Parts: sequence; C-alpha cells; structure tokens
Amino acid sequence: MKNSTVQRLLAVNRDFYATVADHFDATRQGWTPGQLAILPYFHAGSKEDPLSVLDVGCGNGRFARLLHEEGVPCRYTGVDGDARLLALAANATADLDGSDAHFHQADLADPAWAAPLAEQTFDVVLCLATVQHLPGYDLRLRLLRDFHRLSRGWALLSFWQFLTSQRFSTKQIDWSAVGLSAEDVEPGDALLPWRQGVHAVRYVHQVDEPELRQLAADAGWQIHNTFRADGKEGDLNLYAVLEREQLAVSG
Repeated sequence: MKNSTVQRLLAVNRDFYATVADHFDATRQGWTPGQLAILPYFHAGSKEDPLSVLDVGCGNGRFARLLHEEGVPCRYTGVDGDARLLALAANATADLDGSDAHFHQADLADPAWAAPLAEQTFDVVLCLATVQHLPGYDLRLRLLRDFHRLSRGWALLSFWQFLTSQRFSTKQIDWSAVGLSAEDVEPGDALLPWRQGVHAVRYVHQVDEPELRQLAADAGWQIHNTFRADGKEGDLNLYAVLEREQLAVSG
C-alpha cells in the first residue's frame, strides 16, 4: 500500500473519532461477552503485587472499570489517539476506590508511540478492536512486534469480523467518498458508516484468522487460544490470546 494511501486512511480515522467521541462513549459503557471471557487472564494480581496492564486503544477506559468491578488489583495504563476519549476515560476512572489508572495520548501509526511508557514492560497487553484501524500489513505487524517488546506475558487482542456479517458487509461505502479507489487498498479493507447521533465514516480492515496467524508468527508470538464472540450474531469479534515464545516453551 502506498504511503499516501496509508496517510489518507489514518486521517479518515482521526477525523472519525474526533467527530463521534461522545457518541462512541455513550455506546461503549457495558461489557461484551468476549471481554468477560478474557477476564481469567487478569486474575493473577494481588494487592501486594498488582498486575500491570497496558490497554492500547483504550477508548473511554471501560476495561479499567471492568477490572475494578471484578476486584482485580492492577496498575492500568491506557493509550489512545483521541484526546476527547482519553478525557472521558480519565473522568470515568477518577472515582474508582484504589484505582491506579493512567492515560497517554499516542498515534499508533507513529513508530515512537510507546515513548511515553519509558521502556516499561507489562504483564498483559490488551488491544481490543484497534489493530483493524491500521492500514497495511506492515503497520499492523509493527504494532504486534511492539506488543511483543512491551509484554512480559500475554497479549489479548480482538478484531472486528464485519465482512462475515451481512448486517455490516452490505453497508460498505465506495472508496471515492475519501478520494481513493479499490485499487488503492488491500483485500479486507472497507469504509463503514457511523449513524448513531452523527454521521461519520471510518476505515477498517478485517484481520481474519489466517492473517492473525501470519501476524503472530512474523511478530514472534505463539497463539494460545482464539475464539469468536459478541454482537447480535454472537461471533462478530475474533479474539486472540497470544503468549511470548519463551512462555510457550517453558509451559
């Protein structure tokens, strides 16, 4: 994919989240079945030794609230590209008793996005419904390699499977709406509308299971588990539990 196309698609999504942030927040308050299903990977922490969690693409910080509700002791760091969503996240977690939540704004397309983390590593790296917004395999691979460097153990990811849902696949918008053509993009790329409160357009890429397995292999991850959950269909998101290679060997 040409760099000019990558930059155009990144701009589409920056504009999208700037437009829909408050409406997005309003629709992302509860927990999904898939989020509840990955909670066992967070139960290793204790008050004396809380789990360190990096939530990449944290949005309004709802997973920090879920961990607090579940009584999981953790040091939570949320990273997102949208300033308004981060402000909402900070406000939503400010009154959580004993909460240790911190938030950073970063553009995940920037190779130095993790610089504010100051070379920290984390017990769990979480990235839900975010990799799908990065155009081009190379950019998605770089992010998974960053996760490998940042994690001491697990990486938990989810990917929207919109192309397997007739409800969403039929809503695709022509690429001309953002000044591009089908020849400019890659298989699995799409433009989809948002019509909740405001109208906006977002770029998404379907990371299916074959691409997930290729990304994991190229980034040095072992796939511990995958499953589908969420949405009216019950399988709208592909979840992946990844572990570092040395864990897989020693376990």
